[in-house]
Amino acid sequence: MSEEARKVPSQIFRWFERMKESYDQSIQNTLTKFESYSSQQQDRIDTSHKAEIEHLKKMNEKQSALYNKQIEQLHKDVNYYRQQLEKQQQTIDDLNTRYDTVLRCMLPNKQPNNIKDIFSEHDFLSPIDEEITDDIDYKSTNTSEITYENTKTQFEPTSIVSDEKTINNELTPDLLFDQAIQKRNESEYSQAFMLFEKAAKLGHAKSMGAMGRSYFLGEGIDEDQCTGLAWLINAANLELSQAIKRVEHFATTAPELYEKAKLKSEQLL
Repeated sequence: MSEEARKVPSQIFRWFERMKESYDQSIQNTLTKFESYSSQQQDRIDTSHKAEIEHLKKMNEKQSALYNKQIEQLHKDVNYYRQQLEKQQQTIDDLNTRYDTVLRCMLPNKQPNNIKDIFSEHDFLSPIDEEITDDIDYKSTNTSEITYENTKTQFEPTSIVSDEKTINNELTPDLLFDQAIQKRNESEYSQAFMLFEKAAKLGHAKSMGAMGRSYFLGEGIDEDQCTGLAWLINAANLELSQAIKRVEHFATTAPELYEKAKLKSEQLL
């Protein structure tokens, strides 16, 4: 083989080596450029993210400061309105106190303190032929302050009863009532109570009212407000005006007592 023929493979081999080196260098350059570009891109992304985070932090701080300021203002407003409400309530209390004082001054006779102001003798213990009047304001009475006293009337009876048999058999309810008044004037309260009771059981309205008064006062019988009110209810059902006013008073001021007495009133007759 000639010298020229041997040189050809060697030249081809060197040419391939140069091509390989050139290709490797090209790949290396491409990789280097890619890495540089990726690094730059990552730096830009990181910088952008940091800037955005800083912006969000600043916005959050501004919002927090604004909210805190609003909350502080709301607290001030709440305290202000609370103080205004307290002042208004104090003003209302002062006005109510003055109003009560004025009423007490203007209506000195409208505050009865004992049972006589509720159950005056003239209402339930006057003879049949006398006119009944009533000028008491019963609704202003406080039943918790009731005291009990024995009192006397100045009315004269129409006749005197000699014994219980005569009472039962001969006297009308009106006469029984007048005789009861006489006995009471003589301080014979137990006998007066018996006469009132007999007349009341015969349907005598004023005797029923006197029975109610006796029970409330404990006059001639043990004190029993429930039974006393029950008799008043029966008298009111017979349209006795004095009893009607007192029943309305107790229905308003003592509803529990009124309901019990209402049931009991049906049993008395």
